Amino acid sequence: MSDPPALPSGWFPDPHARHEYRYFNGHSWTADVADGGRRMVDPYGAAPLKRTDKPSTGNGLAVAALTCGLVALVFAWMPIFVVIGIALGVLGVVFGVRGRKRARTAGSGQGMALTGLISGSAALALSIVGIVFSVSFIREFVDFIEPGPYEAQVVSCTVGPGAIDVTAAVTNRSDEPRDYTVYGVVNQPEGVPDLVGTLTAVAPGATEQVAMHHTVRSDSSGECSVRLVVHGPTPYGLDIERIDD
Repeated sequence: MSDPPALPSGWFPDPHARHEYRYFNGHSWTADVADGGRRMVDPYGAAPLKRTDKPSTGNGLAVAALTCGLVALVFAWMPIFVVIGIALGVLGVVFGVRGRKRARTAGSGQGMALTGLISGSAALALSIVGIVFSVSFIREFVDFIEPGPYEAQVVSCTVGPGAIDVTAAVTNRSDEPRDYTVYGVVNQPEGVPDLVGTLTAVAPGATEQVAMHHTVRSDSSGECSVRLVVHGPTPYGLDIERIDD
């Protein structure tokens, strides 16, 4: 509030509304005030108080940056899911930069925006590991479901007291050594799980046999019926179910 130059010196209603009256010395307002006939000195001086309680407008960008950055860290190193980590990491960085700018005017969210920016950047760096894992996982899976050209036949299948034995022969028709996982799908007797055998480094054009054995009920007997399903080596040596052709 500007000083009233036309007023003479004297007591007037406090223009700052902090007290009943304030003394004007003819040139400016002073810190001399009075309430209920009692004179005192305004501890805040003669100037009007500045508003420091600006209402916070919030900072949704900072919240988004923090959320995207932290979630990106979870997915960035995972095979296949690394795509999600990269996307969220980029969003974390973008929202983090914009959130820090918004914090200067909104008065909040500076810490969240910075955390989102850092975690988003870390997720993008960590995604290199996720990409390497993804390439390795895809290569292993493709090698399993695509064993290359081959021929497979049942050499023998016998059901004896307490056991079933199957011998299979696999011929490598490709131009490079191959590893095979051979599943014997038994149809008779019923209730027998798939038999599994492995062949390693079968040379091009070579034929190798694999024997598969499984115990069954002691009273099992009769005709043995088996079908072969051939895959490549199991990914990372894991025991996984067959995939029918």
